[in-house]
Order: sequence, then structure tokens, then C-alpha cells
Amino acid sequence: MPRTVFFETFGCQMNTADSEAMLTALRRAGWQPTEDVESADLVVFNTCAVRDHAEAKVRSRLGLLRELKQRRPQLRIALAGCMAQREGRALLARHPQLDLVVGTSQFSRLPELVERLHEEPRIAALDFEDWDERERADVEPAPGVNAFVPIMRGCNYTCTYCVVPMTRGREQSRRPEAIEAEVRRLVAAGYRQVTLLGQTVDAYGKTLGDGTTLAGLLRRLHAIDGLLRIRFVTSHPKDITDELLATIAELPKVARHLHVPAQSGSDRILRLMGRRYTSDEYLRLVERARRFVPDIELVSDFIVGFPTESDDDYAATERLLDRVGFAAAFVFMYSPRPGTPATRLADDVPEPVKRERCQRLLERQLAQQEAQHRALLGSVLPVLFEGPSKTDPGMLFGRSAGQRAVIAPRDDALIGRIVPVRIARCTALTLYGDPLP
Repeated sequence: MPRTVFFETFGCQMNTADSEAMLTALRRAGWQPTEDVESADLVVFNTCAVRDHAEAKVRSRLGLLRELKQRRPQLRIALAGCMAQREGRALLARHPQLDLVVGTSQFSRLPELVERLHEEPRIAALDFEDWDERERADVEPAPGVNAFVPIMRGCNYTCTYCVVPMTRGREQSRRPEAIEAEVRRLVAAGYRQVTLLGQTVDAYGKTLGDGTTLAGLLRRLHAIDGLLRIRFVTSHPKDITDELLATIAELPKVARHLHVPAQSGSDRILRLMGRRYTSDEYLRLVERARRFVPDIELVSDFIVGFPTESDDDYAATERLLDRVGFAAAFVFMYSPRPGTPATRLADDVPEPVKRERCQRLLERQLAQQEAQHRALLGSVLPVLFEGPSKTDPGMLFGRSAGQRAVIAPRDDALIGRIVPVRIARCTALTLYGDPLP
């Protein structure tokens, strides 16, 4: 009987890609995935450390497995990813049911580490290492139209609230020829869209030292026959160059979309966050992006309730939101992360105030999105259909050339194709339309 592994992934798209890589490595070693945690021989949680809420979920899952481990001592439990890297060996001391802690540079070694558990009772593999292309060898993404492709990892910025430099290490970029080879393999396997991933994806190439840039990589991938659309996330405002914007404007396969977090509209809070730009500089970036790509759709992240954030600081964030007119925005309440510089500041914004500001900003953003969507009624958008809608299997889900979600009547012949769709109705989050011949 093959050995079985149960996987659960928490957090971002990068974690999804990492889980796909680990699962592929385990398959090569003879493991088979299962959705039944009760019967699995190995349980792997791939974790996130960006907010305490994500870590709390993992702690809860580990607690539920304690009894299962007592009933089945041969069960192996592994914790991988950012939470594993951040807490390290302390996790083994805190959770006696845990066998293996796998850091963010050790994913390709997971099968080997599991085998070592026959000789060593408990293992923590946490060393940062250079990028190992074995991680991406023959990775099998989830079935569908889109595939996530990490092109770099780590971050050289030092935002005071962020754990990424601790959990992912310094920036490392993959060689462009390795990325191209992976994308060609994915397209040959039927994928029609790739989403290029990095913690600061627009800094891609800096560490290679040979002039490689994200713009150059986009040109390289754009030449691949059968690839219909290229996306990339997430960008830092300081690394968006005119070359990159001109490339987005020039290449039709590149999505008209930039996910570029602002985090706050207050210059004082931005300084405390260590973001290295002012609100005016961010607005100049927006103006520059729209000059190169008039139809570009901008998406942002915001943190509300950062230490010492006043009503005036929060009002500045609302003003920035209004001035830009984002196509979407993700809003989070500040959560202190152990080991980050921001923990030296008192977390002095009361929880009810954080919650109220978060709700207000979300409502403001959703009202703007609905107005943008209403302006699109009757227009025709090119939509790449990705598959059945998760909320209504009788409909198809796709995305516009920017990033807007579009739902249309189901016709499986349209999956994996870019189709003109006339928009008929909308909500704040979704456009609904009818495909045209």
C-alpha cells in the first residue's frame, strides 16, 4: 500500500506554490495525497506567519491532532513554512505530537527528512540556503488554467511590522532560463496563464547581478506560444521602473494589473512602518503608471491601527484611497509579530477602534469598486475563463485583462480561452456578462 500524506496550506499564493512543490517531491518518493486526515501516514501543515490569526489556526489544528497521534503513534506530523521558520525548535518543545519542523529553504528535502525520522525521533531543518531548483523540478500545480510560479523569494526591505525578512531571508532570484523552462513545461501541460510570485516581485533580478529585470523576464515569457496571460504579485512601490511600466503597456499577454501595497496614507505612519516613500511619492507612482498604461488596475493593501495611528492618520489613508480609486484593496488590522521592530512601539490603538477603521475603509473601497463596475455595464471585456465558479457550478469564472472577476453562463468549451464578454450586471466584487461569438 502506498504511504499517504494529508496537506493543508495556510496563507498566500507563495505558500500554495510551495505546497505544490513539496507534494510533487513526496509523490516522486512514493507518497500519495489523501483528503482523510484520520488515515494519513503523514500530515503536513504549510504555515503563514504574517498575522497571529493564521498562526492561531495552525495551533488549533495541532491541538486536534494530539489525540490522533496518541491513537496512532506511527503517524508523522510536519510543520513547514513561515511559522516553522519563525518559531523553529520551540515548536517541538511546545507541541510533543510534532515530529518535523521544515524551514522555508528546506522544502525540497521534505521526503529525505521524513525518512530520517526512522533514525532521529524529532527534527528541525531551518538553515537558509541558496535557491535549489530541485524545488521546482516537475512541480504539478493544481489542475486548471492558472499556475503559480515563484521567481524569487525573500526581501531586502525592513518594514518594521513584517516577518518576511526573518521567515524568508534575503532576496534570491531564480535564473530566467530556469523560469522559462518551467513555464514552457506548464504550457505544454495545458496551463494558459502563469502568475509570477515574489515577496517583492518587481525587485526580481537584482541579486543576479547581470542586468536581469522583471521587464526582461516578461519579454522572455511573452514569446512562449500557447501562453495567453502573465500576471505577477506583489510589487513594492520603490521598485516599479519606467521600463517595467513600458513593458506592461507594450506586451498584450501581460495583465493590466499592479498589486502595489500603500499600507497607509499618513507620512508619519509610513515612516514608522519603514516603507521608504511618502504618500505624495506613492501618488506620483500612480500617475506614472496610468501615463504608461491608462487602463491599468491598481490593487493595494492597507494596515489600520498601526501603533500611534491617530484619527488624522487614518483620515489620510481614506484620502489616499479616494484619490487613487483602487480596483481592489485588502485591509488588515495591525497585529504585532514577535521579533519585528514595530513591537518596540506600544500597540496602543484599541481593538474596537482598529475594527471600526477596518470596516469603514473596506466599505469605502467596496463603494468605489461598485461605482467602477457600474461604469463598465454594457462594455465588452476580454476574459480568460479559468473554470467553473466555486459558488455556482452552473457558471464560469474568469478574469478580465486587469484583475476583475467575471462570471458567465457555463460553457466548458470556453475554459482556457480569452473570450469577449459583454457586461450585463454587477456587484461590488463581481461582474456578470454574456460571452460574444
